[in-house]
Amino acid sequence: MGLPLPRNAVPMNDSSQDSTASQALDGPLDAPLDIRALMANIRASVAKEIETHGRQRPAFKPEASSPSTTGTRKAGELLQSEELRYLNSNYSFSSRLNFDGLQSHRPGFLGRTIVAVKRKLMRVIFDSLLKEYFAAERDFNANVVRMFNDISKYVDSRDASNFWELIRKIDVDTTKALERIERLSDEYGASLRSTERRVFDELYAGLREVNGLVTTLQGSSQRHEASLKTLDSVARGLEGAVARVSAPLSSASAPSASAQQASETSAKAPDQSYVLLENRFRGSEAEIRERLTIYPPLFAVDRFGGDPAVASSEVLEIGSGRGELQILFKEAGIPARGIDMDGAMVQVAAERGVKTAFGDGLRALEEAPDRSLRGVIAIQVVEHLTRQQLETLMKLCSQKVRAGGVVVFETINPQSLTALSSNYFRDPTHVWPMHPDTLSYMMTLGGLDVQEVRLLSPVPDGALLRSLAVEDYMTPRWMEMVTLFNHNISRLNSLLYGHQDYCVIAKVP
Repeated sequence: MGLPLPRNAVPMNDSSQDSTASQALDGPLDAPLDIRALMANIRASVAKEIETHGRQRPAFKPEASSPSTTGTRKAGELLQSEELRYLNSNYSFSSRLNFDGLQSHRPGFLGRTIVAVKRKLMRVIFDSLLKEYFAAERDFNANVVRMFNDISKYVDSRDASNFWELIRKIDVDTTKALERIERLSDEYGASLRSTERRVFDELYAGLREVNGLVTTLQGSSQRHEASLKTLDSVARGLEGAVARVSAPLSSASAPSASAQQASETSAKAPDQSYVLLENRFRGSEAEIRERLTIYPPLFAVDRFGGDPAVASSEVLEIGSGRGELQILFKEAGIPARGIDMDGAMVQVAAERGVKTAFGDGLRALEEAPDRSLRGVIAIQVVEHLTRQQLETLMKLCSQKVRAGGVVVFETINPQSLTALSSNYFRDPTHVWPMHPDTLSYMMTLGGLDVQEVRLLSPVPDGALLRSLAVEDYMTPRWMEMVTLFNHNISRLNSLLYGHQDYCVIAKVP
């Protein structure tokens, strides 16, 4: 059962009848509508269309659908739409019939009677004629709304499934593309590393060969140079020993020795063996002089505030040896005297015009007046003393040196295996190696204030273990490996080829 169209309405979705309908509707809106003419025009148009195209169906032409061109609707919007909610709420409109709303414009009893009759009549008409119609209409509407609900759920679930299927496909395609990229990157990286490795191996082989030749030449040159220096030092020592072998030590040059020691020393020539040992292994006089230049500034008068009493006081050197440090004190204008228990050493120093004496350093320090010395220094001496002698030396230094005076002890560094195995054990007169911490602690127990522990006599760079160079063409893994190797080489050099000597500088409180 259809509803009549308004006079100005045009049927929708019928493109074949648009022109005919528009022609039939031409004219004023108030003119009567000629239904027969309109239907005749429609029949003529349909007959012409059949004659032209036959009874074949028109070809289906699909159109591309894109969310960006077909609209802005979102997935899930249909199920939550306001229209669907309205249909679910209002599909049964027969239940909203209100017979009590019937009214009459007539007043009084007559109006009420008319209203009652109208209500009774409407109920009879509804119950006998319209009730079944409205019930059928309500069932129809309920099924239509139910179908709309199912369609909405289906469309939304299909959209969601398509969306997640698209997401999964994009994820799979992206994963495959990344795997392909990573595989190509690995292949390229492996090829590049292989090429770098071949180039590096060839370059390294050539550089290693050249470096080996250069190292061999440098080692040979250094050994020859060291041998020439040793030969020159031994020759000079032999010349001096031969010149002094017939000149016994006089009693005047040994004022601190006892009468028995003086008679024994005058009866025979001084023993030249230790002088020759010094000349051969400790180094030339020029090298020793260069090493000792750091000590005279420690005893300068300006470090004591220019006190005249300090300027006239002496520095006592225990174990003055060949007199190298005494010469430096003399050149710096610092009053100093040395004492040594080796007569040949004293004789060599006396020939150089420095103030030295033959005797025991501990006894000479003990005989000095209290607080009379500017300082005490002993170079390569403490390793020749016993523990009791060391304790006595520390106590005497804190007693005989004036307040603020300087006490310096230099000895072989046992933390360097090269110095310990070569320099220390080469001399048979050594008693015990002195660790820097041990010597500092003994000086502190003796009443001295330790100021500094200074490392001396570094090993030449040519004698150290060589590290590898980190080049730009190396891969990060090789760079890290070479860096770790160089770190271990540095630690090994510190252990094997550390500073050969050290000195402890202290003050008297």
